[in-house]
Order: sequence, then structure tokens, then C-alpha cells
Amino acid sequence: MKVSPRAAAFVFLALTSVTASAQQPWIIDPHTHFKGHEQIALESRTVKREPKNTLGQVVVPEDYRELADRLGIQSTLVVEAVDQDQHQFNDWLLDQAKSDLVCGYVARGDLSAADFTTHHQRYKKSGYLNGYRFRFDELAGYLNNETARKNLATLEKEGMVVDLLIASAHADDVVELAQAFPRLKIVINHCFRAQMVDGVVSDQWKQAVARCAEFENVYMKISSIVNFAGTKPFVEQAPSDLQTYLPVLEPCFAAFGEDRVIFATNWGVSTHFGSVDDVVRIVKEFLMTKGDAAVKKGMRDNAIRVYGINTQYLR
Repeated sequence: MKVSPRAAAFVFLALTSVTASAQQPWIIDPHTHFKGHEQIALESRTVKREPKNTLGQVVVPEDYRELADRLGIQSTLVVEAVDQDQHQFNDWLLDQAKSDLVCGYVARGDLSAADFTTHHQRYKKSGYLNGYRFRFDELAGYLNNETARKNLATLEKEGMVVDLLIASAHADDVVELAQAFPRLKIVINHCFRAQMVDGVVSDQWKQAVARCAEFENVYMKISSIVNFAGTKPFVEQAPSDLQTYLPVLEPCFAAFGEDRVIFATNWGVSTHFGSVDDVVRIVKEFLMTKGDAAVKKGMRDNAIRVYGINTQYLR
């Protein structure tokens, strides 16, 4: 069948449009760390970090732009990397949301502090607060504190997210939190800080993943995966093939499913172990084996839905 020049031109333009659209940044990265001069100066008095450690460097949104454009990342939700008692560092990070690259912030805060509510309300007024992150044994302390539990109830009511930087040994705390606050959105960071030894994860880790996944308000952030291989930071490059990370990725996806896994880079900490390009590619390759819907949800939609990201903030 003969195709007219006009029809051929239309098909060419349509295909060009689809291709261009597919190349537009679409991934949401809900885990990056930025720091300003004042915070770095304060921390340097007491903390001595390896020179290549990004947590000891000034990092601002513009440092992230080339990477985001290259890897098809539309926006990032920044996660705290601040001192517990320094509220001005939360303010600095919320101010970075003026960048078109930033769509939200998970802050640092002491739920047991008498002034938590005052600062929380102030952060909320920015329009960019999406939740708070707790570390390791902090969660157990909050669960045993009356003031903290009242503040957790407030976060639950307001649809805020609780990010957890914890290990699999803290699974009991996650279960208690999920049971006590069944509508609170709980996100486990970095696959429970999974660690492989000779390509194998522990039975304790597998059991913790499966147990926490029983609660519908708990989500798994598949982030910073190059940390899991057991290579030495700043010295060795982590493996860059999908096969290496399947012992972590498969149990997480099997337990949480396509609606409760959330991709993230953990940039720039992930660069201590390997390339952020590999982090994005490996997770995307893995989700592709689960179907187109899993890719779209895991790399984008779940982050927007769970964190309540305002789509007007997406560039």
C-alpha cells in the first residue's frame, strides 16, 4: 500500500513526539541529601570525615541538576541530613525548595521535645514538608514517650510520612508503630540497610522484611542499593549488574508488591560505593522484569502518592 507524503510526514512527527516525550525527565527521586556552609562548618568541629564523603561537603540543588537531567529524574524529595537540635538547618533545606528540582522535604525533629509542634507548624507553612525521619533506637524511645506518641498521632492525622533509618533488628519497633498508628505512612529506608555476605542476606533480614510487609501502612524504599554488596566505600566500586542485587530486591518486591516499593538514589551517599547511574539503571531493570506498571509505580507514582508530593512542585 502506497503512503502519501502527507501521511508519512504525520507518522514521522507523531513518532518524534512520542520519542521526545519518553525522553523527558519522569522519575521521582525521594531520597537525596543537601547541606549548607553553616552546617558543614558546625559539624567539622566534632566530626572528621573521609575527604570524599559527601556528607562533609556543601551540596545544593544545582549540584544535582546535571545528574537529574542525564538520568531522567524530574524532581527530588530531600531527606534530612541535619543535627537533631539545629532547627535552622531544616529551615535552610526548606529554603532550597525554591529550586525547581525540589518537590518536598523529610525533616529532622525530636518528637519528644516540648517545642516540636511549634517548629512543625512553621515547617508546614513552607508547603514543602512531607514528614520526618527517625534513626535506629530513636523510634523505640518515641514509642515509650507520651509526648512523642501524641505528635505521632498528629503526623498520622495530617498524612505525614515517617521515614525510618533502621536495620532489620528494629523490626519489632516498626510492627509496634504500624499497629499503634495504622494510618501513619511508614517508609523503611534503604531496604533495612541490607548487607550481603558472599552474595547472601541473613535469615533475620528476610524475616524482618516479610513481617513488616504484613502491615499495609508500611512501605519499602529501594534506595542506595550499591551499599548492599559489602564493598568498602571510597575504595572499591560496587558491582554494577542486576544479578548481584537480586537477593535483596526479590524478597522486598515479593513482600511489599508493586504498590509499596519506592525507588530512590540516596545521592550523594550512594556515590561512596559506586555510580548513581548504576543505582537508577539496576532498579529500573529489576522493575522491568515485573511489568510496565511496576516500573511506573516504583520509579514515580508510589513516591508521589505515599509522600503526598504536590505535583505543582514538579518541574
